[in-house]
Amino acid sequence: MKKILILFWAGFITVCTYALPQTNSAAPIDTINIVCYDMTFNVITFTESISMAYIKASNDEYKVTAGIEASSFPPGTYTNNIQIDITHLATREIVPGISTTLVLSVDDNNYCSITGSMLGENNVLYNLDLSWEAPTANDTVKIEFENSATAVYYPDLQHDFKLSNQNSDYTVRLNIAGVALGETFTSRNVVSCLIANEQTKDTINVVEADGKIWQSGDTTYMTANVLGFDAIVYSIELWYAVPTPTKTVVLDITNATFYNKLEEEGFFALIGTNEDKSIEFAISLLGNTEEDIAGNYINDGIFGEFTGKNYDFLNYIFSECATYIATNWNEEKGDYDKIMTIEKGQAKVTKDAENNVTLVGSFISKDSIQYEITLTTQVDIPRLDDDMTEGAIDCVITGNNITTLEDYTEENGSIFFDILTDKELMALYFFVEKSDPEIVIPEGTYYIDESQDYYTVNASDGTIGTYPSFYATHNGMDFTSMYFFVSGTVEVSKKNGKLYMEINARNSYNIPAHIIYDGSTTDIADIQMEGTVNSQKRIVDGQLLIIRNGKTYNVMGTQVN
Repeated sequence: MKKILILFWAGFITVCTYALPQTNSAAPIDTINIVCYDMTFNVITFTESISMAYIKASNDEYKVTAGIEASSFPPGTYTNNIQIDITHLATREIVPGISTTLVLSVDDNNYCSITGSMLGENNVLYNLDLSWEAPTANDTVKIEFENSATAVYYPDLQHDFKLSNQNSDYTVRLNIAGVALGETFTSRNVVSCLIANEQTKDTINVVEADGKIWQSGDTTYMTANVLGFDAIVYSIELWYAVPTPTKTVVLDITNATFYNKLEEEGFFALIGTNEDKSIEFAISLLGNTEEDIAGNYINDGIFGEFTGKNYDFLNYIFSECATYIATNWNEEKGDYDKIMTIEKGQAKVTKDAENNVTLVGSFISKDSIQYEITLTTQVDIPRLDDDMTEGAIDCVITGNNITTLEDYTEENGSIFFDILTDKELMALYFFVEKSDPEIVIPEGTYYIDESQDYYTVNASDGTIGTYPSFYATHNGMDFTSMYFFVSGTVEVSKKNGKLYMEINARNSYNIPAHIIYDGSTTDIADIQMEGTVNSQKRIVDGQLLIIRNGKTYNVMGTQVN
């Protein structure tokens, strides 16, 4: 989240430079008064000196969106660092402001109101009166559904629970948290609420909501009264139940992939297809170590009655820790057309002494199919993001390229090596006690692992940062393939008094890389030694950049800002 905010802030600063008051000698061609009663005023603090206030308000004709940059937001008048747009809802025309004055007031209940004016780029003066005031309801609309809702449940996030449904009249999504079964909830428990009129295509701006959640048998119910700024109370009834299976499919999945995120993110995933690849099954289960793999896992279809028990795998699809059934392979797009959540099921997972893993389970999918699944796999090393999953490497790299050797043996017993060609980049991080006076890296066999012992090469952690060991191809701007070395050997020897290496490595997907580095054609002047260069590699906006001695270059050697 911090990264996202920082990036947004950078963009906001750029925009705000255009929102400073400007002089417009021409008189406004028109004046429009905008009064809104649904204003929201939210402040995000980035540093002690930088905060942003976000302002949103709307009525039947206009939507106002504004942001103010300041260190704090006491009541008063604001004219600088304001980004503001007014949207005419009927035409969807967006009018940016070129000169704005906003007056912030706060009452005894800490409710904010804003008055002021904005001169738009269209030379129209907009007078603003923005506040928050709940309307008096003058009508009630009942919304109910014949079919089961879609449910999402996060027991670890204060029992965050969302039901979504749609018919020809309305789409409704109601997300609550911090509510136990049988209890009522208020607006304070509502994470989000969406009511969309399918006939008018309007979205209801919600004022407040209250309701109740409970279970009866195998069905979960949620009712709510939602007041909109259209002065209508929407009486909503949502319910969820696991579908009744209409048929059974038996799957035997062998050689599935074990996706190891135990220590890193607290889960592991099993992903595999049947023999003809017509069906793909994925399940993610919670655990922190390999000792947590074996066990019985349950999704009881009633969210563990909000206790967190009997709800061991979640019905995610669009996330890294996914659980789903995919069918209808589409050759053209290279993916399955139909992806269904698993609504209920149970599985027994076993692991033997050779790390062979077997799952036997029964699952009901969203489309009312019961799957009886046997899956086998093996506990594997953690997979690294962006690592190549196929395509062995067998190549020779000569020394007639940009080569870097940085000797840190006196500081921390390490030597950094990399070589950059017009199509390739390879980096290795050696641990040695003492460097060689001729070739820097002493002769011998180096094992690629995480021990950091002498005569080892540091195994990759999936980055190209401080202690990398990897091979990559590039097109001058972007990486086209990446192989992070996690195991294997590096044989170092002398050839004609020059550095010679034979790498036999494996990446995190067990893809082999056989690489010969022959430095016998390299002139010593072409090798950047420690003390003459301080180099780093970075990916910025998808572009590979090389930082040497405080200057930044792309892989073609062109200096960039």
